[in-house]
Amino acid sequence: MSAELEGVPAAPVAPDAGSVAFTFPLLLWVSVLVALLAIDLGGYLIATSRAQSLADAAALAAVSADVQTVARPSPAAAAQRVTAAGDGQLESCSCRSGRETAEVTVSVAVPGLLLPTLGAGRVAADAAAILAPPADLPPGPTRGRAEWPRPPDLEPIS
Repeated sequence: MSAELEGVPAAPVAPDAGSVAFTFPLLLWVSVLVALLAIDLGGYLIATSRAQSLADAAALAAVSADVQTVARPSPAAAAQRVTAAGDGQLESCSCRSGRETAEVTVSVAVPGLLLPTLGAGRVAADAAAILAPPADLPPGPTRGRAEWPRPPDLEPIS
């Protein structure tokens, strides 16, 4: 068989021969890394939204607990209960009974593979709520349901 190939010229070898064998795994690895970062970024944005919603709910729960019509838990306990129910962590709560305001900071865990290992394991959000007297509400069904006795020793918030 070697005698048959003696008269055939050898095919020239291209200078970039074998570059696909090196480039394809590199591009595959980079595209997997970019896909993981995109998924983690989506998880981070969802966690940010969850943290803000949970902070809003905790602030409203704390202010609602300040209404003097029924026996309720303290505003801080109400905010903690709502935060725990939403799989979050109450970082701070400036909500004392009788103040009719609440300011909370809530954090939630960020899901993912890359961002939590890079230090973005939790995301926090702030929210504030003020208990408005019924006279300050616009006319409508909410104003009719919002009648509550105001303690005489509290001044209106300005």
